[in-house]
Amino acid sequence: MSLKKYSAYIKVVEVGSLTKAGEMLNYTQPNISQMISSLEEECGFPLLIRQKNGVKPTKNGLVVLHAMREIQRGYEKLSETVNQINGLETGKIRIGAYTSIATNWMPKILGEFKNLHPFIEIQVYEGNASELNHWLEEDQIDLGIGTSHNNKWDFQPLVRDPILVIMSQRHELAKLNLITLEEIESAEFILPYSDSHFEVQNIFTQEQIMPKIAYQVRGDETIISMVKNNLGISILPKLLLSKCTEEIVIKPLEINVFREIGILMNIRKNAQTPSVNKMIQFINEWIMKNNYPIETIL
Repeated sequence: MSLKKYSAYIKVVEVGSLTKAGEMLNYTQPNISQMISSLEEECGFPLLIRQKNGVKPTKNGLVVLHAMREIQRGYEKLSETVNQINGLETGKIRIGAYTSIATNWMPKILGEFKNLHPFIEIQVYEGNASELNHWLEEDQIDLGIGTSHNNKWDFQPLVRDPILVIMSQRHELAKLNLITLEEIESAEFILPYSDSHFEVQNIFTQEQIMPKIAYQVRGDETIISMVKNNLGISILPKLLLSKCTEEIVIKPLEINVFREIGILMNIRKNAQTPSVNKMIQFINEWIMKNNYPIETIL
């Protein structure tokens, strides 16, 4: 068995298509198909289920996929380490991040990091909490920047981001300095889906309140737009609101609620490649250097 075949199979599973995987790896469709068939013959069982709209891994294919990814990561770590010893800096980093982080942090982080490490390739995936969780499970990203809502991943906290109430300038609550839970419960409310902002759902559960849900929306920009048009109030993290402070009214809740943003990894730091560890260290230093004005630097 060869690393080339492992890499081909991993890419096929990720994109769900032999043709797309071949294009991304610079192989023809017959070449990539031949490699998968050869790998299946060596394994002694089918790895893929061929369907009209693409392919998906078999049950046994999923079992060996994790081991193949471990071998691929080990090779990448070895290759980067050898290059580092020889005075060369190479590597590839796959980062998943919430929309608010991808928009507000990542352009600055990536710009400064690339100035220091120009030969390290970086891929950024923008998604919500559920998508980050899926990408970590499937080993499609090396690290995520988001919040921890389970104990599945290694989590390194960075900052606390306050959860705030937003409303139209025309809303009757806009005149108040502080919004109570009773006022939240009595107003028309635009509820984010829990896979995007589970912290909002947690507030209602923990405080035992039931808001008057006018709309349930997946999509931060849509929620903000609906609030601007006075269709209801909502609750969102401060970082997400940094670019729309003049268009909506933002008020604190009577209780101190925040989301804890940090780095999520599906493997321990000592198992990461040198380039990934450089990025993790850089993010921590960038947060401290900028004393990022979210609320509390941990």
